[in-house]
Amino acid sequence: MNPCNNHSFLHRSRLIAFVLTTLILTGCEIETNTNVPGVPTSGRFAAVGANQHSGEDSVQVAIAIFDNGTAINLVGGDVVQASTMNDTILLLESSFYTGSYAASLPNSANFDEIDFLMVHKPIEARQARWYPVDLLNIDPGPGELVGASATITLPPEPANMALSGTLFTSVNDSFVISWTPAGSGDTMKIRSAVSCDNGVKTSTYGTEATLVDDSDDGTETISLDQFIYDIYDGSAVTKIIVDEAKSMLQEMLEKLSNGSVDDQFFKTVFPINPVENSCEIRLFFFRQRTGSFDSVSTNGRIFGSRSVEVTLDYNPN
Repeated sequence: MNPCNNHSFLHRSRLIAFVLTTLILTGCEIETNTNVPGVPTSGRFAAVGANQHSGEDSVQVAIAIFDNGTAINLVGGDVVQASTMNDTILLLESSFYTGSYAASLPNSANFDEIDFLMVHKPIEARQARWYPVDLLNIDPGPGELVGASATITLPPEPANMALSGTLFTSVNDSFVISWTPAGSGDTMKIRSAVSCDNGVKTSTYGTEATLVDDSDDGTETISLDQFIYDIYDGSAVTKIIVDEAKSMLQEMLEKLSNGSVDDQFFKTVFPINPVENSCEIRLFFFRQRTGSFDSVSTNGRIFGSRSVEVTLDYNPN
């Protein structure tokens, strides 16, 4: 399948992978920045990720390449290819920030191994990139990154997940999440997509919980202030989601909703105070495993994961 010819595929692939600019509200500053964290200011760096959500027949894949701390666009006919044993796609559609690409890779057979390869496909690449008229028939040839590859092995999906509660009235509330450990030394992550409503406006944002212990040990206690913040509390601990994890979460939301969640979800932030309003928290629980680049000299971050979901409700009244 050529993803450039599939309108619904392109719709789902218009990803929000940018980081929210600093949001300053009365009495409190929820601070994020526009740089992907952990990227060095010198040299080349690659951020690669893949996640398959429970019950879904595709994997959300994302990649960004940085040069001296700045994300760079692929040019000419160079494009990233992602594949399983059965299916191959090209990451042609740019995400929201320069140099990032994301898409959905079919995986109905639930293969664990996802391979990434930089390839030179000028004809396919031209369908998704703008070229000056006088350069339309000129191919500069493969770039220096062509041939670079990486492999991700998806871990088992978190099984038997259970929560001690799903309805909360205070950010001081907490709950226990439990699951069956896989025994493979993987890391556990919790991310959320939060929608808060004051009857007039809706605020939507994403968070990543800071876990006391992120090992795959079968239990974790989490407080509501990992998802709901008070704009008047300068010590709020809520961490807004960023980088390739945000790309894949946006892709997941669009796919799970059949496109009804649009590509603006993580930027629809209005000056309403989440702690004072009713909020729906879509909690995504990930088992995450580190992948590998083909060359030991490659500097970067690479991971694969599988996830499950549960919905929490926050009603302060």
